[in-house]
Amino acid sequence: MELLSITEIWRWLRWLPPFVLRRIFNKTRLADIVLLDVRARHRSVLVNLSGPPSYEIYFQVINMSPFEVELDRAEFDFQVNGARIRSQYIKKVRYKAGEMGLLYINGEISEANANHIAKYANDGRESITVHCEFNCRLHSFTKTLLTLEGLHVEYINRDWRKSQLVDRK
Repeated sequence: MELLSITEIWRWLRWLPPFVLRRIFNKTRLADIVLLDVRARHRSVLVNLSGPPSYEIYFQVINMSPFEVELDRAEFDFQVNGARIRSQYIKKVRYKAGEMGLLYINGEISEANANHIAKYANDGRESITVHCEFNCRLHSFTKTLLTLEGLHVEYINRDWRKSQLVDRK
């Protein structure tokens, strides 16, 4: 017996009129079947505390809906050892039905936040909150992930910055 993917099953429903599809795929349902998480392999979250301090975060987006969805904008709140780093992503990205895509976020960290991160370096106190706005032919919908924890953050030059703080005293 041949197995069908979820997107192939959804294709059979596309002939339904839009008002029926809107009832089946309401905003909450669409948000539930578009998955967003930190990438599982390689470097998913990187914090560089030397030079101009910076961060990089890789997200994986999986569109399990039968429709193409477009990421309109996103806001990220990255908590690292008590320091808050906020970022906005305003580039529109389209994900076809069944597509697994990558979303790359990067930016600079202020010197004060970099010093705070190095000073209070306790692994396991990192989290990300994500708020995304998506567009689809049926609805515009919101996807919010509150406090993604258990991140594997790779720190570069944390010990160097910590030693620089000790030397200043």
